[in-house]
Amino acid sequence: MNLELGKSMKGFTDDAMTAIEAHSWPGNVRELKNRLKRAIIMANGNRITPKDLELEAPQAGIPTFNLREVREQAERQTVLRALTHADGKITKAADLLGISRPTIYDLIRKHDVKV
Repeated sequence: MNLELGKSMKGFTDDAMTAIEAHSWPGNVRELKNRLKRAIIMANGNRITPKDLELEAPQAGIPTFNLREVREQAERQTVLRALTHADGKITKAADLLGISRPTIYDLIRKHDVKV
């Protein structure tokens, strides 16, 4: 995406990664992709910040210890990242995750991910 937009970003700040992981992404992969493009274009430095993403850095709070919630959140975020990395291509995302196409379709339905 960097090259497409004529920029040379070095990555994300730690706060930006935390904000990305904490955001619920109601628009799913498309929202994440659009937000990343906008952030690359608007960034002043060479690393993307929460401000560039138009996200707030989450406040340090009490972490959840509910293993089921943590697993669900991690699974959803990983599926979203794989789909984003694969430009929305299901087969490629499934390969990245090391799972079959039927399994990724099940995960997409389970987490209500819009592709």
